[in-house]
Amino acid sequence: MTDNTPLKRALDEYIRQDYARLHMPGHKGASISPFGELMAYDVTEVEGTDSLFEDDGPLKELEEIFTRLYDTKGTVMSAGGSTLCIQAMLRMVAKKEGRILAGRNIHAAAVNAMALLGLEPVWVYPNRKQEERLIGEISPDEIRSVLEKEKQEGTLDSLCAVYVTSPDYFGVMSDIRSIAQIAHEYGLPLFVDNAHGAHLHFLKEEYHPMQLGADLCCDSLHKTMLALTGAALLHTSDAKYCPQMKGAMTVFGSTSPNYLIMLSMDSTAAFLMQDGAERIQQTVTRCEELRQKAREKGFVLPQHCDPMRLTLPLAGTGWDAQSFRKLLRKHKIMEEYLSDSGCVLLFSPFNREEDFKRTEALLDEILIQNQPFTAFPIVPSEKIMSLREAFLSPKESVPVEKAEGRIAAQVKITCPPGIPLVMPGERLHKEIIKILKNSGIFVIDVVK
Repeated sequence: MTDNTPLKRALDEYIRQDYARLHMPGHKGASISPFGELMAYDVTEVEGTDSLFEDDGPLKELEEIFTRLYDTKGTVMSAGGSTLCIQAMLRMVAKKEGRILAGRNIHAAAVNAMALLGLEPVWVYPNRKQEERLIGEISPDEIRSVLEKEKQEGTLDSLCAVYVTSPDYFGVMSDIRSIAQIAHEYGLPLFVDNAHGAHLHFLKEEYHPMQLGADLCCDSLHKTMLALTGAALLHTSDAKYCPQMKGAMTVFGSTSPNYLIMLSMDSTAAFLMQDGAERIQQTVTRCEELRQKAREKGFVLPQHCDPMRLTLPLAGTGWDAQSFRKLLRKHKIMEEYLSDSGCVLLFSPFNREEDFKRTEALLDEILIQNQPFTAFPIVPSEKIMSLREAFLSPKESVPVEKAEGRIAAQVKITCPPGIPLVMPGERLHKEIIKILKNSGIFVIDVVK
């Protein structure tokens, strides 16, 4: 992999000059175990290294490379993960008493950003076929239905955007092209949390939101690429957002972005400029072989799923989390996610062939026993207060078993998958309390 990428060149030159580092960070580039020579590249915004939010040097050049690679009107980098990109997307459209039409499989980062920005969600619940065990797709028809209702009621003008998560944590992909067309018909932009889909642009078929009509989307480069955790991109297909993206990021982002994270993005760009697309496609082919084997074993897999992951719904198979974990460990596999509902195995071009062989051996050993099952819970909500009002109200922490009838004052999630079980402003009832306890959540903040 070439070193001739903008940030690597700039940092190599800085190291070669052997300056007295009378600036942050405090380690001064010392070789510290276990990081070794990598510490020399952990610098700050000094002459020659550029500044992420005011970039006009190597970081700007790197962003221009990503803009070309993803064929967008503009792409900017985040060292604060897709969380920062999500916050920036929402900041760019936020207005007084604004609302966001959003899929309920939304990540907690978006809910917290909405509360801080005073945006109120209008929920669309995932559609799930009876045979599916996990959270389903966001239906374009349901999006249209809600937007038409808003239009008839004269409240459409308060909507700022349509917001969809695709792929979701389990890899389920919604019909982004159709949702984009519908959103645009009603004069709204479409934002997509594509944190799990940075690789989708480099497949033979069009899967990436920027190819399908979304106005803004985020990609986490660390989930399926070679970048360090916290590396992400914010893309736009509409030039009007380009001047706003950096400023929106500064509202939430650190003024000290990590240069090692950004250097790993530089390496990701080099990977994609060389044989990255070919290696991604090879990984997708191997994953399809695994999915075919899983289908032959009797698993009911999500119909529209991220091609570079294997999601195994466990409910109704005779397997639960405890028994399946033992099987995974027997084959020396560490999963991304495991619950009684299902198991998620994430692959990337940097997995070894041995990893695929272990997964094949795992599937060979599985026997499916078709049983009645309870699908992954999607619990309808009862909204009592606005998101922001509940978020900022005086609160107290109580055991969940004593919270029935109270109003939640915080987002409550299990992470992974990071999908909120409870939103601020919603009343807590018996069913949701049972789900919280089953998820290992025993204390919750409620409005006083």
